[in-house]
Amino acid sequence: MYAETSTRVDQTYVGNEYICLTLLDLHYLARMFNIVHQQMRDYVLALPDLLSYVTMSWTSVVNVEPMPNASAHINYPQL
Repeated sequence: MYAETSTRVDQTYVGNEYICLTLLDLHYLARMFNIVHQQMRDYVLALPDLLSYVTMSWTSVVNVEPMPNASAHINYPQL
C-alpha cells in the first residue's frame, strides 16, 4: 500500500470523480497532447482545401479532381 501511494503524482477531481495520476500517466498524456495538437494543426490547414473541393463537387455533375496544391492530408477519393 505504501509503494502505491508513493507513485501518485497528482490527485484531483474530474466532475464528481476523484482520480490519481502517476508519472507514467502524465508522460502518456503529454505525448498524446503533442499528437492531438499536430492533428488539429493539419486539420486547420486542410480545411480551406476541403471546403473548396466540396463546393466544386456539389456544383459539378462529373468527377472533380482536387487542386494540384491541395492538402495531402485529405483522402479526396473517399469523399
